[in-house]
Amino acid sequence: MYVVDTNIINWLVDGRLQIEDLPGDGEFVVTHVQRDELAKTPDEQRRAQLFAKFETTVDREVPTESMVVGISQIGLAKISDGKLYCSVRDALSILNKGKTNNSHDALIAEVAIENGWVLITADGDLAQVATSHGCSVRHIAS
Repeated sequence: MYVVDTNIINWLVDGRLQIEDLPGDGEFVVTHVQRDELAKTPDEQRRAQLFAKFETTVDREVPTESMVVGISQIGLAKISDGKLYCSVRDALSILNKGKTNNSHDALIAEVAIENGWVLITADGDLAQVATSHGCSVRHIAS
């Protein structure tokens, strides 16, 4: 199983990455977090392109491992002690000076870490932090 970060969908739409560049030996999964991030794309045409690529790339949606107020959706998130989520989010914040999407990225990475799945991302900071938390990461660099 491969957890696909939102930036991979963007790169596929932009042509910076081809579907053939992704592993062909497993399912691609996401959480509601990636779908929600795409939904916030302000340009309607771009948002439609992203969702079209999302629908043809992703095999299924899985719940997040933690519930975070203001981000998580009831029924699409599990309740946890939050320790792993907080550790990933805090490590990201130290590394990238508190980017606003660190909570989202931490939820995405936590799914990969908790389930032993591979995280596919173009975000170097996320790749570094996820790896340091025991995640197998496929970092696609520009």
